[in-house]
Amino acid sequence: MNKKLLFFVDEGGFEDFTPMFVEQGFLVDFEGSQRKATKLAKKNTYQVLVAEFSHNPEFRDRVSNIESLLATLEGNSPQAKIIILYDDMNQPQLDQLKARYRMDVTLKFPINKVLLSQAIG
Repeated sequence: MNKKLLFFVDEGGFEDFTPMFVEQGFLVDFEGSQRKATKLAKKNTYQVLVAEFSHNPEFRDRVSNIESLLATLEGNSPQAKIIILYDDMNQPQLDQLKARYRMDVTLKFPINKVLLSQAIG
């Protein structure tokens, strides 16, 4: 069975870790649109999600950009390891989200590749 990883990048501005994921034996779906990432999560079963967390005060009914994605993954890939990449300034909003959704690993920017590699392994 092939291991599948969904890599969701919202704002970016950091290294593309796709080659490292492939090197570790994953088939990678890379997505820059939250809606498209959620559609992929509905269609596929993933072993790992690596998602960039961001918060925008203009979100009316949500804390972050990844709530729909996490909810979908919870239903369709409940065993998936969830790794969140985030900016330290968003720690309070991330803590709010952690109260509602499971997250296995959270990594602050700048991302330490060794820690990320260990987290997905």
